[in-house]
Amino acid sequence: MSTFTATRGARRTLLSALALVAALTVTGCSSAATPEAGTSPSGSAAAPAAEKDLSIAAVSAPNSLDPAQLVDGQQMFVWSSILDTLLRKDPDTGKILPGAAESWAYNEDGTELTLTLRDGMTFSTGDPVTADAVAKTILRSKAAPGNVQSRLSAVSDVTAPDESTVVVTFSTFDPQFLDNLSSGVGAIGDPATMDTPRTATDPVGSGPFTLDVAKTVPGSSYVLTKRDDYWDAANVPFRTLTVKVIQDPTASFNGLQSGELNAATVQSQMVGQLNADQWHIATNEATAIGYLNILDRAGEKWPALGNKDVRQAINMAIDREGILKGLYSGVGKVTEQVVSPYGAIYDESLNKTYSYDIEKAKKLVADAGFAGESFQIPSTFLTTTIEPVLTQAFSDIGLTLEWVTVPPQQAQGAARSGDYGLYYQIVGFNSDTADLATIFGKEGTANPRGFTDAKLDEFFGVIDSTVDFDKALATYKELNEYVVDQAFVVPINYIGSTWASGDGISYIGKANTLSTYRLFTVTD
Repeated sequence: MSTFTATRGARRTLLSALALVAALTVTGCSSAATPEAGTSPSGSAAAPAAEKDLSIAAVSAPNSLDPAQLVDGQQMFVWSSILDTLLRKDPDTGKILPGAAESWAYNEDGTELTLTLRDGMTFSTGDPVTADAVAKTILRSKAAPGNVQSRLSAVSDVTAPDESTVVVTFSTFDPQFLDNLSSGVGAIGDPATMDTPRTATDPVGSGPFTLDVAKTVPGSSYVLTKRDDYWDAANVPFRTLTVKVIQDPTASFNGLQSGELNAATVQSQMVGQLNADQWHIATNEATAIGYLNILDRAGEKWPALGNKDVRQAINMAIDREGILKGLYSGVGKVTEQVVSPYGAIYDESLNKTYSYDIEKAKKLVADAGFAGESFQIPSTFLTTTIEPVLTQAFSDIGLTLEWVTVPPQQAQGAARSGDYGLYYQIVGFNSDTADLATIFGKEGTANPRGFTDAKLDEFFGVIDSTVDFDKALATYKELNEYVVDQAFVVPINYIGSTWASGDGISYIGKANTLSTYRLFTVTD
């Protein structure tokens, strides 16, 4: 099957699904960098004299503003404006930049990380930001069940030998930890108020904005006002930041046209309705990835999935170009690998590994002795549109998919239950290091059966003992090539997004789509 026609209902479902993807999207690379001359620590040019009011649409409201309960994705628009993070990422390149921490260094084996804080930082109350505040925040998040806790599993202790020095010790080197310090793990709470009820809804922070409680309607609209005493205030080009929670793409588009918003994602087919003289249009072709995860890679319960030829056949049965054009209106990019196309590990040549070839795929399945095999797979909110396409692809090569309806709240549990050998996912990028470990590492959350083999053990053995990313890069590339060859998953396409912004404001996100105000700049 090489062409697709999406029905009106299917497109509505797809657009709703993409809204959810936007809420989850997190992107980044994994190498450290220092700002170039003439730029702020955020990597952007010096702020213009005239500040603007930024009003954006987000599809997800913060579940909590408590540092231990932070969720990344578009919830970051609110919480990262109130709570500073230890590190940042360059919106264009995704490289790690200084944040509240102006420098950092590991010891030789990566079991100790020393961070040096900037001088002169304060919370919105006027109290100083100290190393003790950072240590208490991280230790509190490690102890508290919540969204941040799982990313602190390798942390043994956090200490503050003096007011500007934070020392994090680990049971073993964690290659993802630095990247995490630019998201929820790196948020800094105020020890004086962190354990009070206000923290969940109106926390005291050291970030560039404070929440205007009187004008904010929780779950609907968040209004934030710039702090003139913020340490990097000169590079914050917005007087106010308003985040409106709008899940309906049409309502978001109407908000742009009415002037209620001056930045929002738009459907590609609606871009032409915007006056090009009034709106800046920016398209990012890779903010998330859609892929079919093979959960039983060893074939323990479904022997066919443990067969390399069958896995490769499934990859050959996917008409990636047809899916991109038919279901996503061409916004995105086809792929046969799961790493971000903006990262250092990405290898364009790997996208020629599996040509769309039904006859060859069908023969591989038959020769392997698995023609007629059937697989149950969870049917979730994110799969509705692509289900007919995948069902047909499997049927074309002699296999059968049986979709089993799973409620949204049970979707992730279904993937880890052991009841299914396959699972379709759409996920935003974190970092190359984190994404590969999540999907292919023995303890990875997207590898619920803990599959590994001698080659994977060898690759991760090098990666987990090499502190310098540049020195580990060759091994990461070998790992990426190996998992593509073994067809442990079935990558389908990178999912893109199109931003429209007006009032002299431009969207500048590319490799890093961490949802902060730094994705936008004032251009006139």
